[in-house]
Amino acid sequence: MRKTSKKNKISPIPYLILAPMAGITDLPFRLVCKEFGADVVYSEMISAAGLFYNSKKTETLLQTLPEEQPISFQLFGARPEHFAKAAKIVTARSCLLNKKINQEKTKTNSLSTRQLLNQKTSLDINFGCPVKKVLKQGAGCKLMENLNLSRKIIEAVTQNTSLPVSLKIRAGIGKIDAMKFLENVSDLPWKTVMVHGRTFAQGFSGPIDLALIKKIKVAFPKKIIIANGNIYSPENAKETLEKTKADGIALATGTLGRPWLFRQIKEYLNTGKYTTPNKEEIKRFVIHHTNYHKKIKGDNFIEFRKHLGWYFKGLSGAKKIRSKLVKVERYEEIMQIIKTV
Repeated sequence: MRKTSKKNKISPIPYLILAPMAGITDLPFRLVCKEFGADVVYSEMISAAGLFYNSKKTETLLQTLPEEQPISFQLFGARPEHFAKAAKIVTARSCLLNKKINQEKTKTNSLSTRQLLNQKTSLDINFGCPVKKVLKQGAGCKLMENLNLSRKIIEAVTQNTSLPVSLKIRAGIGKIDAMKFLENVSDLPWKTVMVHGRTFAQGFSGPIDLALIKKIKVAFPKKIIIANGNIYSPENAKETLEKTKADGIALATGTLGRPWLFRQIKEYLNTGKYTTPNKEEIKRFVIHHTNYHKKIKGDNFIEFRKHLGWYFKGLSGAKKIRSKLVKVERYEEIMQIIKTV
């Protein structure tokens, strides 16, 4: 447990967001993070082209449940016509979900008024991914260099949805920095921008440009500004918020194996202290996440192995435990190994 002075607490508590991570922020993980205090969760990156061409595999990434709302579906691609159709598809599915939620409310009275008010879906456009296979398509961070195309893509989305639209960008790429990029599209009706405070050249390492994010917040006071990057502890979170004056922060790799980081940050910002789960609590959290995976994705845990490895990293005997977990395929195998921890 760590402490700081209560007089330094931040109030009101800002948005805490689960940032999009390809192959990681699937429905089971989003539900877990939501339960630990994430205010908004982002989907994995969804190909606008995949939705345009009616890819069934891509459509599975749109799976959602009322419990995880509000959620933002992140689209990536490089062609405005792909984004236009993708925006229509996500919007239509969102309307159907909200209709279903309200019908269930009428039948069972199972959702509170607050829950109903939070049934919000939004659309996010990826301008920040630095991964080569995305860049080769002219998508992700590569789009930031093409101001004209970026503007057309944002217009294609905002003109084809009634949902709130957000942008995910980096501090810059080449001669285009985040300020120049946002100035080029500031008149368009997007509401939120998540700024990863590293440049394309930095990738996922190096310092975060907190001063730049603060500059963006000052320059665009009517937009919601979310700071992203290098947040691995409640202390990191507090420092980021204090130095950027952002409306919220987005957590990414800091949540891997530690989805309780959301709860810890809220505790720290509220009271100046936070608790860390012990081994038995971690085991219960792992079982809970595993049960979600089984219920939603069935009894195939190959893609779930990475989560298991992250959960047990750093615990006593972790190397031996993880060497077993990277081989599991079925639910019973996981439960048996956890018993031995």
